[in-house]
Amino acid sequence: MQKSIWVLLLTKLLFLQIIYFGVQEIEQRKDVVVPEKKAQVAVPQQMASSTDFRSETDSSEEAAVPLEELTFTINPSAEYYQMNPDYVGWLSVNGTVIDYPVVRGQDNEMYLSNNFYREPDIFGAIFMDYRNIGMGIDRHTIIYGHYTQYGQMFGELDKFLNEDFLKENLEFTFSDGYGQRRYRIFSVHVAPADTSFLDIDFEGNEYTDFLAMLKNLSVFPSDVAVTEENNILTLMTCNDSAENGRLFIHAVEVTE
Repeated sequence: MQKSIWVLLLTKLLFLQIIYFGVQEIEQRKDVVVPEKKAQVAVPQQMASSTDFRSETDSSEEAAVPLEELTFTINPSAEYYQMNPDYVGWLSVNGTVIDYPVVRGQDNEMYLSNNFYREPDIFGAIFMDYRNIGMGIDRHTIIYGHYTQYGQMFGELDKFLNEDFLKENLEFTFSDGYGQRRYRIFSVHVAPADTSFLDIDFEGNEYTDFLAMLKNLSVFPSDVAVTEENNILTLMTCNDSAENGRLFIHAVEVTE
């Protein structure tokens, strides 16, 4: 009986060791499973109708556009939509390895443990909050990613806790099938996981108060202007400097 107990204990110990070293091996993996980034080709604006083109010499004469001069450029996002219909855009953050496609699931659980191709993966994927619409419509867009020990995914967001780095890399971009948008960081802070930082619906003066709260929480003072007329985007990942901590990076869409 005693021998059986020892065999059982040793078996459990071996099983735990296998799990531990398996996780360690995965965590040390350097590659992230994502599609190759395609060049962001600007899609030409739709040619205006003939009634919009006037001759410089005779404003009453309509200028015809020869058919052979019309061009069509394939939207670079089309291929990603074909790979995964959950694709919503591409996030690029200066000064970091963050240059990844962004997906959006039917909840905020799916892509915690599945990669861009919907395959089980401890790295998960970079994903947008399922409550967001995307396409630059949301007043507050939220994008999540895992913190990793070796910097993959959102592992390098903690670089923004260095004020000099923040000043040198104040802007990042998010591109989708409708164009590329620039964002300028106005607040960086660490806090315990709190859903109050993740609100997306606001009434009355709630949005103005929300923006003021985010700016006041920043670990560094910021002169980046943000008003209720602006849309913002938040990047969030884990951070162990607080119990059940999260790192929040809030940025305002640049419209000028």
